[in-house]
Amino acid sequence: MENGTFLAAFLVWIAFFILAIPLVLRIRHPDQRPFAAYLIFVSLFTLIAGILFALFSWLAVVMDLSEALNRLFPAIVFLLLVFAPAFLVAIWQARKPRLRRPPPG
Repeated sequence: MENGTFLAAFLVWIAFFILAIPLVLRIRHPDQRPFAAYLIFVSLFTLIAGILFALFSWLAVVMDLSEALNRLFPAIVFLLLVFAPAFLVAIWQARKPRLRRPPPG
């Protein structure tokens, strides 16, 4: 990957997570601490998007469809298949109340 492409992807990633702050503050469960809800959102979004990206990229290569991703519509569909589920799961988890466990012993 070129340095310019990596830098652009990194800047988009940073911008997305800065823009996610007000979203998480608005959607979090009232019992959930704001910073904890944000960390849950960021962690799950990154993990799920990374797994889906790797899986779908591998499938595209195995099925010999990687060249199709050079066109706009297949690339948009690919990114939607990666980021939409990651976003929905991250929001779902950020909305959940925190677990209240009794002290051990």
